[in-house]
Amino acid sequence: MKFGFIGFGHLGRALADGLIMSGSAGKGDFFVCETSPDARSAAQNGPYHAFTSESANDILTRADVIILVVKGHIFREISKSIDRSALKGKTVVSFMAGETFEKIFSLIGDVDLVRAMPSLQIAVCDGVIGYTKAPPTIAEIFGKLGFAFETEPENIEKVMAFASCGLGFTAYLADAFATAGEAMGFPFETAAQHIWLMRLQQPARRWVSRLRPPRTYRRSLSNMPATGAISAGLSKQSQRQAGRLNRASYIWTIAMSMISWRRRYARHMNG
Repeated sequence: MKFGFIGFGHLGRALADGLIMSGSAGKGDFFVCETSPDARSAAQNGPYHAFTSESANDILTRADVIILVVKGHIFREISKSIDRSALKGKTVVSFMAGETFEKIFSLIGDVDLVRAMPSLQIAVCDGVIGYTKAPPTIAEIFGKLGFAFETEPENIEKVMAFASCGLGFTAYLADAFATAGEAMGFPFETAAQHIWLMRLQQPARRWVSRLRPPRTYRRSLSNMPATGAISAGLSKQSQRQAGRLNRASYIWTIAMSMISWRRRYARHMNG
């Protein structure tokens, strides 16, 4: 199968790497449309040995599957010169966040379209990728890139927020708790790796192994007596140190605001 990429940035390269590692593609199977000389050079060399062009139509006529891996506003410009007849009989896979089926159809016609939201770990076939209804061959390719699952079109943006952005938010939370631990007198490394990380891993393993939702764990903590370890621990801290702990809640609020902003921005870009 021949893969045509419209765009070859970080995500495009991650996908190409995953396709090679999984055995779904090899040298000579990549065709890349890129205006950046550096991106074209990266596609031509390394493990890809791709045919490259600044024209999208050069790619459409050569590839079986067309993969859209550019920003929405960039694709809107590219779409103006696309030969729609070259897309007949081909599957188009969009990795563009915020670009709905209706918007893409309005740009390139009623094509066989799949929307997908992956994490960058697809580069080593250990990613997460959610996708809308897809041909069996495409679903099989996704399945080789890590944990892949089909979802409804209205849920596809949530995959990005949860599987990709969510991990970034978790990193902020980890930093907040580690900083709080440092303020309490622990070395940062101890607070981050041995207290925060280990304490996170233990309940996470328990939730997964027993299929118990996190709210069950939260409920067990809230039911602890006031004289328990949590109250005792908090009572030892100054008001300022307790404020450091509250930074985690503050950052979580910011994270939720970022998700909301992302949705508003996508709606704005879609007109």
